Amino acid sequence: MRYMVKEDYFKPNGTIFFFMGGEGSILSPTTNVSNIMLTKSFIHDLAKKYGGYLVHSEHRYYGESKATKDLHLKSLKYLTVPQAMADVAHLIQFLKANYTFFGESKVFLVGGSYSGFMVPWFAKLYPNLIDLGWGSSAPFQFKVELKAFYTKVFKIVQHIGGRKCRDRIIYGFETLRADIKKDNTLKLVEMNICGFDHVNKFHVFNLFERLTKVIGSLVQYENKTNIQSACKEISETSFTSYLRNKLNGNSTKCYDSISSLKPLRDVRFITDSSRLWFYQCCSQLGNFQTSEYIPLDFWLDMCTDVFGYKFSYCFISKKVKNTDDNFRDLDSSEKLQRVFLTQPELDAWSATKVRKHKRTYVLKGASHCEDLQPSPVNVNPYIKNLMMDIDFEVQKLQKDIPQ
Repeated sequence: MRYMVKEDYFKPNGTIFFFMGGEGSILSPTTNVSNIMLTKSFIHDLAKKYGGYLVHSEHRYYGESKATKDLHLKSLKYLTVPQAMADVAHLIQFLKANYTFFGESKVFLVGGSYSGFMVPWFAKLYPNLIDLGWGSSAPFQFKVELKAFYTKVFKIVQHIGGRKCRDRIIYGFETLRADIKKDNTLKLVEMNICGFDHVNKFHVFNLFERLTKVIGSLVQYENKTNIQSACKEISETSFTSYLRNKLNGNSTKCYDSISSLKPLRDVRFITDSSRLWFYQCCSQLGNFQTSEYIPLDFWLDMCTDVFGYKFSYCFISKKVKNTDDNFRDLDSSEKLQRVFLTQPELDAWSATKVRKHKRTYVLKGASHCEDLQPSPVNVNPYIKNLMMDIDFEVQKLQKDIPQ
């Protein structure tokens, strides 16, 4: 298990600010997530202010934390959320065993998006290992089909980019679908898409999954300015042109939507293989994003095709229900009441609302994981209020630490 630390501000017995890694490498040339969380985040600001110790752990199987030699199905059985949380528990115990430095240290466990929902679950399983928690922008309901995700995506596009932008995007999808039915491939040629069979339903659904994900990623990972810029580009050129740029960039090669499925079957241990996350969805998490362009059967058939007939609807449904049961009552203990949960208004994952929890913050005007950013960056009053409350709780932790 790989993890990174920042010790610059630490004073013996100071609070351990522990960020759980999610479905990706914690250190890479493109994302460099660990550098962001350890140097450019609100928990970094808190560690600097209170003499804390910063830790960022890497999720098993992702990055360099390789638990097995390959990604065959029998090897993937160790890729579960409880196993990942057990890794975190072990690392916390390992740190706390150094009594000279961490004997009296409190633990503030933080996660964002996927790792965000692990925070309250961890608090239920290991209440004695954490003292405060914060789960940012995470799904807190789990079911096999999540149609509400793209419904929310288009509402956010309209809210930020305007109704005309939303209508242009929907019109673009509708005309493309109509053209494919008529065997009119002009738009596909314009988007430079190849390897596509218009009479093959799986090819059609997979293409629309690729294209809708472009809009979903725009909403989830970009800020308001970038969404407005995308709407401007769509208005000044066309939705077809916008999609081509996003799929191909400056490449002259055509975009093969079908070849994108090959990594799902690749059993070699490639860093952050898409097979890993897809297995987690098929075996435990569900929340398959569907729309009028992407039916649930598309996802179910892929689970069966990639991992075998065991992964039937009944199997997946049972596994997802087991996951969801962990989030039905998040006020069942004192430790769970010390966990902050946030749901940004402009985040499609907010469609999976917390059912019952006193410390859930609905962040109006905020986007996915925006609340994790450094305090000077955030001017949103709802995030500022959250930060003040978290800061107050961290102060209370400090009072219990021997000076």
